[in-house]
Amino acid sequence: MPTDVMVSIEGENLRPVTWVVIEEVKSGDWGVGGAALTTDDVQALAAGKSKVNA
Repeated sequence: MPTDVMVSIEGENLRPVTWVVIEEVKSGDWGVGGAALTTDDVQALAAGKSKVNA
């Protein structure tokens, strides 16, 4: 699926050279607008229950 998203943006010619790398990030090691985000914060954002002030 991530390859399909890339190809939809950049074109079919990039499909053979598109690599998807998934890297696990510890809870609290992400940040937006200078504020650290925990796993719970991200799940709340995905559910539309919280806002990040960026």
